[in-house]
Amino acid sequence: MNYSESIQNQYDWSNTAPSQAIVEAIAAIENVDPIALSVEKGWTLHDTVDPEALDTLLNEGSLISVSFTIGSYKIQIEGKTLQICFN
Repeated sequence: MNYSESIQNQYDWSNTAPSQAIVEAIAAIENVDPIALSVEKGWTLHDTVDPEALDTLLNEGSLISVSFTIGSYKIQIEGKTLQICFN
């Protein structure tokens, strides 16, 4: 899939859970409340990845690279950088 747009932010994963950052970023793109995101899109982060495992993995402090697709969004995490690509 080709993505025409992306957003990128830096985070301190000890202060912000990666799963929370992902949900809030997608909700902002969709212009919906994060709580309503699953109803609006018909999927949850948990459908693709275990949020607790993701948070634990990235909170270990080492530079880890993770990428996956959820719905029409490509999620990439490189160290402290979260990038979400979308159309």
